[in-house]
Amino acid sequence: MPSRESPTDRQRIDVAGPTALGDAIAWTRRYAADQGLVEHDQARLCIIVEELVTNLCEHGICERDREIAIELARKDMSVDLLIEDNGVPFDPRTVTGAAAIPARGGGAGLNLVRSWSDIVGYDSGGGRNRLQLSLPLSGR
Repeated sequence: MPSRESPTDRQRIDVAGPTALGDAIAWTRRYAADQGLVEHDQARLCIIVEELVTNLCEHGICERDREIAIELARKDMSVDLLIEDNGVPFDPRTVTGAAAIPARGGGAGLNLVRSWSDIVGYDSGGGRNRLQLSLPLSGR
């Protein structure tokens, strides 16, 4: 089956500063609706973006220096997600349950991201981090 991806299916946004999280979530909601994702898949995509950007905002990047780029690309039965940032290098594939902070629910968000999506790759260099995920769509 040929890929559904076309030039309009791939979109990118750069968010920065104190509004980065809100801007990222609002943009992801619009993208998901524009792509015709069913409500269940829209919600999962938005939660994944929210968890990842929240982690960057809380742990990886000082607010005034925050630069995050998000790219989404629709395929037949998945959405590819790329997040680039200028924060502290962090590969979510290497985190174990021992690194979680139970009092804060720490680690739950990353576990959710890992259970709902496939981590395709991560690399860090030149002051930038790149995390690539693929979210299988349920189509429910």
